[in-house]
Order: sequence, then C-alpha cells, then structure tokens
Amino acid sequence: MRLFWMPVVLLASVTLLAQPLPVQPCPFDALDSTFQAIDGPDHNYTLALNLRNISGETCWMGTYPGGTGMAPDPAPDSTWVKICYRSCDQDEQGASDARITLAPGEWVHQTRRWKTSPAGGTAKCVSLTDMNWDKTVDFNSSYWLFSRSLLKPICSPMWTSDYSPGQFLMDTVVSLAPSSRVPALKWANDEGTSYTREHIPLRVTVEDPSHLLSLDERSCPRLFVRVRDATPSQGMSRTTRVDEVRDVTCKIESAKRFTMDLDASYALTRKNDAGKGEYTVEASALAEIKGRHLLVGVTSGLRLSMVDGKFIRRNWGPPVEGVAVSLSLDKDLYDLGNDIPLHIALENFSSPAVIFAMDPYMDWPGAGVELQDANGNPIQPAGGGGVGGHGFCHHFLPGLVFPVEVTLGQMGFRPDHPGTYKVIATWNPSRNGGCGWRAPADHLAVRSFPVTFRIVANSAPKPESASPRAVDGNNEHQ
Repeated sequence: MRLFWMPVVLLASVTLLAQPLPVQPCPFDALDSTFQAIDGPDHNYTLALNLRNISGETCWMGTYPGGTGMAPDPAPDSTWVKICYRSCDQDEQGASDARITLAPGEWVHQTRRWKTSPAGGTAKCVSLTDMNWDKTVDFNSSYWLFSRSLLKPICSPMWTSDYSPGQFLMDTVVSLAPSSRVPALKWANDEGTSYTREHIPLRVTVEDPSHLLSLDERSCPRLFVRVRDATPSQGMSRTTRVDEVRDVTCKIESAKRFTMDLDASYALTRKNDAGKGEYTVEASALAEIKGRHLLVGVTSGLRLSMVDGKFIRRNWGPPVEGVAVSLSLDKDLYDLGNDIPLHIALENFSSPAVIFAMDPYMDWPGAGVELQDANGNPIQPAGGGGVGGHGFCHHFLPGLVFPVEVTLGQMGFRPDHPGTYKVIATWNPSRNGGCGWRAPADHLAVRSFPVTFRIVANSAPKPESASPRAVDGNNEHQ
C-alpha cells in the first residue's frame, strides 16, 4: 500500500537485472498490527496501534501519524472531538519528516490519549463505534478498530503522538511470553461448511488457564476478529479491520475453557461491493492485567477467497521453496463450445529468497497453463489465444495472494471434441534478481495440482425441439 495503485513495491521494467535492494518504505503488506491500551491516573486513557515488520527485509516508516478518523463524527448531539497533534498548544510543531528503520521483526507504535470522564462535569463525552488510522504507510491503506471495550468515551481533546520505535506495553508482553499459562485460541471450524456473503460461521475454542481474559456480562471472553486484506487492490483501499464480536454464542465448558461460535460476514463483506478479495482472518481475546488491555491468544490465519461474490476453496499445489500456485474450476463437466473459467492464484508463502515475477495485473497473466488429454499427452494451444501486454517486474512479498482470473480460451486452448482433460497452472518466478534474463537455476518451476474435467456434447434441448421427456442427468452439473 503506497502511492502506487498496486499494494506492493513496483521495482522496474522487465529488463531489471540483479542488484542490491535499497531500503524501501514499509509497504502495508509488510506490517502486522495489534492494539493495546492502558488506564492511567486521573481518568487518562491511552490507546496504541502497534505495527511490526513481518517481511524478511528492512524497511522504513515515517514518524508522522497521518489522519485520524472516527464515527460517529460528530456525535448525534453535534459534539465534535478536538484532535491535537503532539499537543493542543498554539505553538505546536508541524508534521515531522523523520523516519524509523525497521529490521524484520521490529515494532513501531503510535498512541492516542484522552480523558474518559469530564473535568468538573462540564465537558460533553462522545461515544464511538469505530476509529481508524488513515494513510499510515500507503496512500490507500488504513487500520480500523470496532470495539465497545477499547473505544472508551472521549471527554476531552484527543492527543495523538508520532510513531515511536518499539511496542507499546512491551514490558507486559515480555512478562507473559515465557509463561505456559498464556491464553490460547484455536479454530474449530467445520471444514465442510459453505460460506456466503451473508453467512460466514466460524468456531473458536478458548483456553484461559490463568484467568487473564476480560469477561463480559455472561462470564464469556471478549472475542475479537481481525480481517486483513491479503490481495492486491488494483487501486482500491486496503484495510486491516479489528472487530470486537457482539453476536457470539458462547458455551462455557469450564471456568478455563470456552467454545465460541460467531458469524464473520460483517467483518469480511462490509463495504465490499466488488465481490472479490483474499482475506486472512484471525481471532484473539482481550486480556486485562493491572489496567493494561492486550489482545492475546491469536489463532492461526484462516484464508478465505471470494470470486464473483462467492467463496471458493483454493487448491494449492506443492510448494517450491515456499512458493506455490493454486488452480480450481467451478465444476467438472462442461458443454462443448463453452469457455472454461480458471481460478488461479499465486503466492509467496515463505520463501527465504526475494521473489520476482511479472506483475499479473498489468495486462499480463503472470501464470501459464498446460492442457493434457486423458492419457496425459500435452495439447498445444491454438492460435489467437494468450494474454499479453506491457508487464512490469514485481516483488512478491510473503503472504500476499495474487488471484488471476482467466479462461481456457484466453490462454489459447479451445477443445473441439468431447473427452476428459487435465489442466495445470504454472508459474516461473525468479529469486534474488529481476525478471529479465536469468540463469535457469534462478527460476522456480512451480506447478498446481492437475485438475480433471470433462467436455460433453451439448445436452441442453434446443428451444424449438424441447420435449417433456427427462433431461440427461449430466445437466445437474451445469
């Protein structure tokens, strides 16, 4: 997430040669986020956004905090929150151009402070539903917090700080780290469940052996869901959302163990009208330790993929040095003459090397396709197919999914007779270099699992010859 419309670092044209990588601004996809807060004396409350460099490369961040958004703004009674940068004095300084260099694994944090009780009973308080941190690293990036627990009433001006090195409340985090009694959250989802835009049922088990978690009025943990955009946006806004779950069903199995069911559709599909996207979903719980509030017990990342308004299951092939390609189809039976949509995805999961490949969104598919007959013999593409254009060399950061939506016909394959076929998606990124000429050893040969489908003669009756006789059962796959 930068000033470029692509949310990854745009490096050079196809002729880029190997050279040392300069220290770049930290892209949105290189930064993980969490929230912490602390209750101070005299009703002072501080909320912090922590950002950690999760990439394998050093990058830098500007110290200026960017914009502050909140809702409702103004409140229903027309009350506004005064936002002050560093201080509310008239002689406050302007925006800083200082930078913080982040090595892999290092943190920065930014704080917002206000009073949660009016001074002398004269000031009005504003209750918020959400708050955001806008343009913190990229032009089209932001972080959102939706929480009734962490967004306490604002009864004074809000003071915002610069970004500072390190993690807020690091001492509390360190004190918990060596302990085996830290709360643990794990996904317990039914793998056979289908998801829709309106219903994404998820289940989490919560273990709290040391009773550190903040409990609600039902004596259940306060559960949070974090949804992180994991796909390039092509000019759209990129966000990480942290929502405190409200409509959750909680089964108390003991004072230390809970099973919690929730619907995450509000967090994934809210404000998403495009009907497509790749998301990483994680759950955590709120702990309170001596007036300090932390999100702990983070689950593993759950990947969800949306194409054309529907959720699909990615079919990742075997990884090659941490890089993989996925291929899936909508069905396994097609009428002769119908084109076949291919749902391809590219990802650098965990490569220790720096991965380069052609940008798949600059009129360039990025991936290749192979077609075989029932005996495994290769079928050559017909003329007039393929997707071309002026591509750019692209740096693939770990954890970012690149969906590639093409059809078999666009890739030059137009089967002209019924039969059984196998299709394979391929990807040939390079490591530690550019996208120009590279030695064969620098390229990774990445392939999806083969996907088998059948083509049959069109079994649908023509309108002029329709009859009441039974239709071939194969049509149930159409």
